[in-house]
Amino acid sequence: MRPLAVLFAAILGLLVAAPSARGNSVFSSAGLGEPSLEENARLRALGGAGAAEHGPANFSLVNPASIAEAEHLVLEATLLQTRRQVTTEHFGDETGNESSLPSVRLVLRLPNGLVLGGSYLIGTNGEFQVTRPESLGTASLLRVDGRGGINFLRVTAARKVLRNLRAGVDYEIAGGSFHEEWERTFADPNLATNRDTLDVSWDRLGRWRFGVQWVRSWISLGGAYETGRRLPLTERQKAAGSSTESGNALALPEGFVVGFELKPRQRTRFVGQYRRQDYGEGTIQSDLVTFRPLERYSIGWERLAANEGRPGLNRVPLRLGFTLLRWPDLLPVAGASDIHGGIAAVEEWSASIGSGLRTKDGGGAIDVSLEGGQRGDKDRLGAMETFFRLGLSLRVSDETWR
Repeated sequence: MRPLAVLFAAILGLLVAAPSARGNSVFSSAGLGEPSLEENARLRALGGAGAAEHGPANFSLVNPASIAEAEHLVLEATLLQTRRQVTTEHFGDETGNESSLPSVRLVLRLPNGLVLGGSYLIGTNGEFQVTRPESLGTASLLRVDGRGGINFLRVTAARKVLRNLRAGVDYEIAGGSFHEEWERTFADPNLATNRDTLDVSWDRLGRWRFGVQWVRSWISLGGAYETGRRLPLTERQKAAGSSTESGNALALPEGFVVGFELKPRQRTRFVGQYRRQDYGEGTIQSDLVTFRPLERYSIGWERLAANEGRPGLNRVPLRLGFTLLRWPDLLPVAGASDIHGGIAAVEEWSASIGSGLRTKDGGGAIDVSLEGGQRGDKDRLGAMETFFRLGLSLRVSDETWR
């Protein structure tokens, strides 16, 4: 385990030393924030296709049945470093960097065969920064800073039901909040700077997710269904020395995921997944955004590591993946002040590659992924983003230290 620990410490140092410029998506400014892929680096390298993922140490966060074969106490955490370049139609180009912790998970197998898990994960990332000149009325410079998002605390229970059948259940509580600060600086020095704030929070309520897997030696199928939940909102706005409070509701949608794993050869596997969350017009009432279902299409290929033979590249896995993501947010078209002037969708694609190292017992591992892709449309939305993500996951178990 010592070489893995040294490698992890070195890469962690690079992440900590990364620039702190704001690198979040420019398209986070009106909706619920950038949709987060909660999976570890191993599955990120496979396009995020984890619905059929199974094994003593191979887990997915989209299907609770995935942990049913766990044999040890396992702790896994993922770090993500993102670099974005934004090109706009009228406001120039900019780049930014961001570090995040998309998920942390603990898995424990009980003597009776029941497997329990607990996890923290980011659902959406609502951090953004927008600076633009305003010419309507008195000339000014508007800066909007936002932070927050939706995150989840989750508990999981799973077990083998039959020889080839696994089942699991999640219960998760939706946490987080949104905060925005608006600052308008006027060109006229005789006019004072205006500062407004908006805070949005919601009741911490929970919802369920049910998952199953059917597993054979060469093929596995998996799927999960998640229930919806309506969260009462509290919105507080401060402007020009006054404060107002209003009530609304945020509807977490129901959804499902289905996926497969094929192993035509001993060291080759193909994975695929389709995930849908049914956001819609009733998700939240706003003049700045409306919604459609979120859809994510994922496919991946992996050459598994050889357990025998001479040291070399064949002793480490190689993973490739591709993802298409349809954001749920429908935003105002370029030049419109709200959705009544027209809406446009955010479409995203990304390609990924990755590898990893494991301890001899198989309980501990370091996995690395690199993703690159684009989202947005300069003609319709006025901006396009190119992004690169470096993912790093560390997994340790009670067998790692023996």
